[in-house]
Amino acid sequence: MAQRYLWDWGGSETFTFSTYDDPVLIDDTNVRHKRRTMKSNNFNLWGSLNLDEIHSFYVRLKGQHIDYNRGDQYRSTENQLKWNLEEGFDEGSYAINIDKAIEKYFKYTMPLQLRLTAGRFTTSLGSQLAYAKKTNGVQLDGQSKWVGFKIFGARNLIDEENIDFSVPGFRSSKRWFFGAEASYKGFKKHAPYLFALIQEDHSGENKPEDSEQDYEYNSRYYGIGSRGQITDSLYYSIEGILEDGKSNPEAGSAPEIIDIVGPPDTEPIDAWAFTASIHYSFNVITHPNLSAGYAFGTGDSDRSAKVVTTTPGNKEGTTDRNFLNFGYIDTGLSLAPRLSNLQMIKFGLSMTPSEFVKKRNVSLNATFFLFRKDKKEAEISDNRAVKQRRNIGKELDISVVWKVFSDLNVSVDYGRFYPGGAYYYDEARDNIGLTVLYQF
Repeated sequence: MAQRYLWDWGGSETFTFSTYDDPVLIDDTNVRHKRRTMKSNNFNLWGSLNLDEIHSFYVRLKGQHIDYNRGDQYRSTENQLKWNLEEGFDEGSYAINIDKAIEKYFKYTMPLQLRLTAGRFTTSLGSQLAYAKKTNGVQLDGQSKWVGFKIFGARNLIDEENIDFSVPGFRSSKRWFFGAEASYKGFKKHAPYLFALIQEDHSGENKPEDSEQDYEYNSRYYGIGSRGQITDSLYYSIEGILEDGKSNPEAGSAPEIIDIVGPPDTEPIDAWAFTASIHYSFNVITHPNLSAGYAFGTGDSDRSAKVVTTTPGNKEGTTDRNFLNFGYIDTGLSLAPRLSNLQMIKFGLSMTPSEFVKKRNVSLNATFFLFRKDKKEAEISDNRAVKQRRNIGKELDISVVWKVFSDLNVSVDYGRFYPGGAYYYDEARDNIGLTVLYQF
């Protein structure tokens, strides 16, 4: 008799220690270096249940404690242990394999696989640059011999901070995301794809409201890309994204100020981004892997201060050309800028030196970054790069990962950023981290 149900459970404990240089800009020409040190503990407990390979239930709970050294925290509440249902309920979803359900209950075999997921889960589009989030929503996944696709609608978590820190009450946001992606599976070594994303901002303003300023940012993204193999050892990925929509400019920033009551009209968004990478694997001892990558996100020459704020922000009466994403891209450990008004080139090397003693439990990774502005007049997400120079700087990251046992990992990470001409100071800043992960 076929197994009717399958259940599993587990958990993890992660300890993280980090210390990093956090320069504070006193004025345009002076900076005070502040070192911050943080320890954190993260505990996760998960469980899953599968019925007839049709119905799946998954839940994961979390607890977190963040502890800064005295005077190093950003807010007075960050050293406190808080737990409630919203913060502790990390993921929880129900999924049904529609094709298997129809086959079991109606004796019909569908030409494609369909899976519907509802609840709190993590999803992404393309390379994850445009969108990668844990959200509350519904998603439909499909797979056939030739095509794969996903369609979802979701809302960000209620305790997620707004991307725009100038919004009154920015510590919470309310954004809806509607996305779709389709990939072609007919090629043996290549997987081209298309995607689209609509982002609607319903955050509003917490009291007191500013009658002269609106803060909504409504955007759309259209992406095309591909990933695959050029040879047996050479892999690639490439992606381009167009962004349009509407954003609110800074009130009273128009070249000719007209005395009217109320906030200015929204301005069109016209921005784009591009990423590409290759990596080559050598089939020799230590298995070295060489990689190179390029990433670009447009900037806006008349945008004031940070790339994500409305006040100050884009000049009234002009197109907003700053690329703003809701996903992730690796931009280093120390500087870690957003892909806005940014060009980035990186080179990487990874290997397993422990293979010399017939073990593969230690890996070494090194990455070198070069950063430049798209528009020298505009800033980047690091508001200390205020000089009108394109050269942002360079960074070297090194990490060592040790798989002590099958359920215990230890990693040490070090990143050092060297400022370029866009900064008034030239002192390097670093980020040192230690992570211990135990899974059971």
